[in-house]
Amino acid sequence: MNSMVKSTDLQVVEVEGSGTVSLPPDSLRTNVSVEVRGESLEAAREEAAARTRSIVSALKGLQIPSLQVRNVGVSLSPIPEGETERERIAPPRIIGYEATSTVSVILERAPLDVLRVESSRILEAALSAGANQTSGIRFFLSAPQEAYRAALKASIEDAERNAGAIAAAAKIKLVGWRSVSSAGEEDGGRAWKMEAGFIGPRSTTFPVEPGEIEVTATVRARFRFAKR
Repeated sequence: MNSMVKSTDLQVVEVEGSGTVSLPPDSLRTNVSVEVRGESLEAAREEAAARTRSIVSALKGLQIPSLQVRNVGVSLSPIPEGETERERIAPPRIIGYEATSTVSVILERAPLDVLRVESSRILEAALSAGANQTSGIRFFLSAPQEAYRAALKASIEDAERNAGAIAAAAKIKLVGWRSVSSAGEEDGGRAWKMEAGFIGPRSTTFPVEPGEIEVTATVRARFRFAKR
C-alpha cells in the first residue's frame, strides 16, 4: 500500500487500492504448426500444405460446436549449407527449403467441463494429424471487461479501507473524495502446455484442469481530510 499525507494546505491523503476477482475461464485458444523440409521449394510447400489440410480436417472432425479453425500463417525459407572460412566471401549454397504452416484454434463461451475435455482432444487430434509444434493451450475469459469492473469495485473499497486506516493512525477525519483514477489492470490468462513428444496417435486423452483466472485492478484515490 503506497500512501502519504499531503501538506496541511492541501489537506489530502493519497492511497492505492487493489482488488482481484477469480473466475473460471470460458474460452481457449492454441496455435499448432507443421514444419517440414524438402530438397525443393515445391516439395516442402506441398508437404506442408498436405499436412495442414490433414490437421484442419482432423480438428473439424472432432465436431466441437463453435470451434474456430483457420490457417493463419505460411512461411517459406531456404536452408543454406554451413559455410567454411573460405566460403564466407561468397553466397552460401542452398541445400533445401523449409516450410511452416500455422493453424489457429479458438473455442469461446464454452462451459468449464467442455473446456476441460476438449482442450486435450484438440491438441491430440492436431499432433496425430501431422502437427509437430504447438503453443500449448491458453485459457481465457471471452468478456474480461465484466471481471475487470468487479475487480475495480473491489479496489475502490480497498482504497477506502486504506484511507480509513491512515486517518485513524494520523488522528484526522476524512471528509470526502477528492479524485480517483485507475492505475492499471492485470488479466491473468492461464496457459497449459503439452509437448509434442509426449503424445502420439495411440495416446489416450490427457486430463487437463484449467483452474481459475485472476483479474486484478488497481486505483489511486485522494481523500480530503480535516484535523480532529
